[in-house]
Amino acid sequence: MTRAEALERLRARLEAAGIESADQEAVWLLAHVLRMPPGSLRASRNEPLAPEHEDTLEAMATRRERHEPLQLILGDVPFHGVTLQVEPGVFIPRPETEELVEAVLETLSAARPPLSLRAPGPGHRLLDLGTGTGAIAVALLRALPDWTGVAVDRSPVAVALAARNGHRNGVGERLRAVVGDFASPAPAAWLEDRPFDLVASNPPYIPRDVIPTLMPEVRDHDPLEALDGGPDGLDAFRQLAARLPLWLRPGGLVALEIGADQADTVVGILSPHIRDARVLSDRAGLPRIVIGIQRSGDA
Repeated sequence: MTRAEALERLRARLEAAGIESADQEAVWLLAHVLRMPPGSLRASRNEPLAPEHEDTLEAMATRRERHEPLQLILGDVPFHGVTLQVEPGVFIPRPETEELVEAVLETLSAARPPLSLRAPGPGHRLLDLGTGTGAIAVALLRALPDWTGVAVDRSPVAVALAARNGHRNGVGERLRAVVGDFASPAPAAWLEDRPFDLVASNPPYIPRDVIPTLMPEVRDHDPLEALDGGPDGLDAFRQLAARLPLWLRPGGLVALEIGADQADTVVGILSPHIRDARVLSDRAGLPRIVIGIQRSGDA
């Protein structure tokens, strides 16, 4: 069997299983098996597929037919200039969260000191709540070389993975990964006797009764605690807002990913503590990010 034939059979299997991007995913899977860039497959389509590669591809195809997320099968995911290891039981980062990172960097770049990228100064610190793989913290620290960060998750498995991803991407010495959640005040070990300059988070925001309707890749593989936002999807936002005065310094930046229908409500929840709130849309045109500045009287 040639690589081209293997690719077509794989595409047909994925399509029959209801995988929306069957063509693209077939290329990614075969390229992963062959350990070559996906763009290089075309030039070697007529080469035979080695038996050991056939066996590996068969096993991966079977997993994907069962709607196991592609990222878990491949083992890692690119995310805003970094590469993150993923593993079962830890939330898989999505492109929408990359847009949160972009929004933070654009806001910091446009700001005046002490949050300017042009004059960062030592000692700036960020807090990533519900970090999962460490995606937000790791990507931001790669872009902000003079910053340090704390990545928090209630899952010890996620915390360990975030720490590994920090080291994998060269920011491990500037990232502390710790166990914690939205409902508890930050312990002294997080704060180091002073609040953060930036709080960023992709919190759980799916209403509880919506979770059974999600696609199986999400519903059956992402941890429930990373999805379940309570009856109305807003529990984590309320908990976070109540603790912002403890976590974020006056004039500091808060940036949150939200559900597409939650913008007005989330802004209202945060309004006692933040000013200059903005709602930014994702590439699909849906409201996806709330970003604002901590009021001066809230610390």
